[in-house]
Amino acid sequence: MSNMESLESQLSEKERQMRVNGRALAGIEAEKRQKEARGYAVMASVLGYGEGALGNGSFGKVSHIAKLFCIGFAMLAPSLLIWQVLLK
Repeated sequence: MSNMESLESQLSEKERQMRVNGRALAGIEAEKRQKEARGYAVMASVLGYGEGALGNGSFGKVSHIAKLFCIGFAMLAPSLLIWQVLLK
């Protein structure tokens, strides 16, 4: 009888290990899917921003004005700094 009891405990331990292993593998797969979904979300937002910024809508116009402002500031800032520092 002790041999059968030992065999039953080994089988139940193997079943428990299989369940734990299955849950762990399912968790790993879920984590992989979640990371992949985050990547797709980032790419979708970047593409959406790019299409919106280049369009003819209000966001596209504001983006174009902001771009022109940054270019103008980058061109004027060195001249203004030289004028402020060296010519005063």
